[in-house]
Amino acid sequence: MDVFTGEQYLISRAKSGLLKDPYEAKAWIITAKTLYPNDFGIQFEAYNKCFSYIVITFQNQSVDLWNELSVEISNLTAALRRVPEGGISGEQDFYFKMFQHISSEVQHKILLLTANHSESNLDHCRMILLLLKRFPQAISTHIPRLLETLVQGVPTNPQYRTMLINETLPLILTRPVELSSDLVHRILNICLEHYIQQLLKEDDEKDKTECWRKIFEIVETLGGVLKWEQFLPYNRTWSKEVYWQKLIKIVSSAPPKPSENKQILFWGSILFIFSLQEYIDNISHKIHDTEVNYILVEGFREGPVTKRRLSDGMPGPVEAVKIAVNPPCNVETPNCLITAAHCWQLLHSNEILQMDFGQLLMNLPITEWVNRFLLDLAVYLGRNDDIHANLQTQKDTLDKQVRLLSLSVSQGNINVTAFNQIVNILTELPTNSGTEYLKNLCSISPGRHLVLLPLTRKAVTQYCTKVLVTVLKQKVLLDSNCSSAILGNLLVLLQLDWPLETQFAETIFDIIRSRRAFTYPLFSSYIINVDMIEEFTYMWNPQGEEIRLELTVPQAPKPHRIGTRGQDKGVKEDFKHIIRQQIARSGEEIDVLVAQFIVQERMQLIQSIFDK
Repeated sequence: MDVFTGEQYLISRAKSGLLKDPYEAKAWIITAKTLYPNDFGIQFEAYNKCFSYIVITFQNQSVDLWNELSVEISNLTAALRRVPEGGISGEQDFYFKMFQHISSEVQHKILLLTANHSESNLDHCRMILLLLKRFPQAISTHIPRLLETLVQGVPTNPQYRTMLINETLPLILTRPVELSSDLVHRILNICLEHYIQQLLKEDDEKDKTECWRKIFEIVETLGGVLKWEQFLPYNRTWSKEVYWQKLIKIVSSAPPKPSENKQILFWGSILFIFSLQEYIDNISHKIHDTEVNYILVEGFREGPVTKRRLSDGMPGPVEAVKIAVNPPCNVETPNCLITAAHCWQLLHSNEILQMDFGQLLMNLPITEWVNRFLLDLAVYLGRNDDIHANLQTQKDTLDKQVRLLSLSVSQGNINVTAFNQIVNILTELPTNSGTEYLKNLCSISPGRHLVLLPLTRKAVTQYCTKVLVTVLKQKVLLDSNCSSAILGNLLVLLQLDWPLETQFAETIFDIIRSRRAFTYPLFSSYIINVDMIEEFTYMWNPQGEEIRLELTVPQAPKPHRIGTRGQDKGVKEDFKHIIRQQIARSGEEIDVLVAQFIVQERMQLIQSIFDK
């Protein structure tokens, strides 16, 4: 059993009396003050009871009450606001403790009274927030007006935005309340703008992940207030295709006019930005400590090349387009672009959605992302007119030159202009060599083949070379009497994609054997592939009829002919010397050699490629 001192006994009777009869409580307090006039606990309780009595009794006379107690209440609420920050003064500590001792009803009245007499909307919001944090049960009563005030203040003062997102929304996330659809839409716009701005500032992947987690959580909770169908939680490891399929399901169950369904607008916009942000992040990587960008280009198909009509329309079903990705670019990158493209098309499927989506984008700081996306979207959809128009507005960079070359590939229009673009590209190659050559520039699958091409020296040279190889292959296949120059030039170019090009090289060697002759003075300058050199060695020493090989520039006055029988001992020694020399060079960087060949022998190449 607890033992009370005299002072404690009187205070306890005063407290119990206040609950039953305020006059009885007052009598106990008077008695206590008389018996113990210097006891702080009794004086504090007397002050507390008097203060509480005034607030409760005269609450309907708020103006007079506020005028009389404004200083006291201001000191009290100031102490309450300072408590979370720590370091309150002695006087503030007194007010804080006094507040803790008064009843919940009086606490609520004091905070509400202070809020209603705030000098500004910002102070009013601060007090309402203080009230709601202490009395969560009052959230449904006060939160709608608080949110409306905060939303209205966002355009004029960033403190409103901070208070809305950091302090008010967490209250709703734990205790959802009924809100008007218009208010929810405005809150979602503000939140999206805020967190997208945060994303642009963050470099750390964990911080970006946290931004997206909050976006999904806020939209899911507020969407629930409006009875939206539940979407999917944020998960960076999931394929964007999973989210797109869920969005399609929502669209299929939407009202007859999906343009009036804001759920489609917001989830479609969020999925678009979510996919786009990851796509933009993924197409830039550090290789050898240098930032390397990837660009979307037209790939190549094995088989006959057909010239495509320049068109704004799609070349076929979007599903027929395949996008190849090269390390270290994430394999999910193509799905990010495709999902963003799907969302873009959905959000432009009618005028109302398009207008709302455009307005939402206008308030987001992602113009640079969207501009990059629109160019890659045009490539993805095969809208060549859009690609050309977009590129004409850009500065003359390597990126632009490679994209223009890709456009020529897409149109099947490799002419002298395209060849000159290749020469320009190869004279302005990146210094970063890259890690390896690409193995997916070509495809045998039906449909279009696109490639995310890293702008490295090796990859860009390989792409330019593949353009020329594709054209020369067609000349060889379509013209059985093509010149030795064409065959030799093609052999030089095929070295870059070795051993992937072994099969076609065999076709060339079969043609040489069938002709029993081959003249290519550039052999000693540009053919260093050991397998090719070995093949020429076999042809130089055949088991049957002699094959005439002229692999050097004829020397005046007595040009040498290197033949398979080697009747001329000097010719035989020359051939052996050439072979030894080429094998010794086999360790040279083949991309550098091929680029040098295209640039230095461009007139000869133009003649062999474009002359009929």
